[in-house]
Amino acid sequence: MSEATDSWFARALANPGVARSADADGTPISYLEWGSADGRPSLLFVAGYRAHVRWWDFIAPLFAEQFHVVVMELSGMGDSGHRGNYPAEIFLKDIGAVIQHANLLKPIGIGHSYGGSRLLRACSDYPQWFKRVIVVDSYMHFAEQGPLPEYPRLGSRRPYATAAAARERFRLSPEQPIAAAQIIDYVAAASMRETPDGWMWKFDLDLPGAGPTELDGAAVLARIETPVNYIYGERSLVVSAKRARRIVDAIASAGAAIEIPDAHHHIMFDQPVALIGVLRALLANEFMEAV
Repeated sequence: MSEATDSWFARALANPGVARSADADGTPISYLEWGSADGRPSLLFVAGYRAHVRWWDFIAPLFAEQFHVVVMELSGMGDSGHRGNYPAEIFLKDIGAVIQHANLLKPIGIGHSYGGSRLLRACSDYPQWFKRVIVVDSYMHFAEQGPLPEYPRLGSRRPYATAAAARERFRLSPEQPIAAAQIIDYVAAASMRETPDGWMWKFDLDLPGAGPTELDGAAVLARIETPVNYIYGERSLVVSAKRARRIVDAIASAGAAIEIPDAHHHIMFDQPVALIGVLRALLANEFMEAV
């Protein structure tokens, strides 16, 4: 990691958010907050599938000077509570609970991967929730593709003897190059918890293999009136340039898809500075309107 990269990474981690919890019909939903709803525009970052709030720790704090910032994870992930089942629409309860608990009034939503697809579904079902959303390399399924594929559940129920042993088994899905070891080590450490039997992953091992999603994504996207910006990685194995265009073409209120060069699916891991730059550019007018 270069000295310049060390600077932004350390600066972000030096400004940790305040840990809070919302209640979604009896399920605790973990989130972090920087500042308060004091008249500044609010950002709501949503982590992806099996991910947690710490995935945004080296991105979100860099916006806290200009914005009221909240980062949330979904049920079954990180420190949030687990559910008996996980239909695609259940995660909207999680998002709604955090919006209410954090007193967010028409925030700007920013979601990566599954977090972004849940923001799109939220905009489709609850258009009053968000002023606009920024979606980062998020998959949507279209009916013409046929049935949704089934994927095996991930994660071992066998505890690891040490945190180091668990770290050796930590993998991104899909796997990809990482910009710096500090990033993956930081996120991996926050992905596990110590139990009396050893170290275990925090996410619910009973989560479906892949994020539950809608069979007819076009119908969901066609209902969206909220302004949408869509970012994807040039080398993503989840969202191709063709699929990115298909998604934005299905949303009447979407801008052109924005490609981050040489980025894979988990853009905050291999091109974090580029992602920060694109987000700052997209959010510049929001802050100028508020001051």
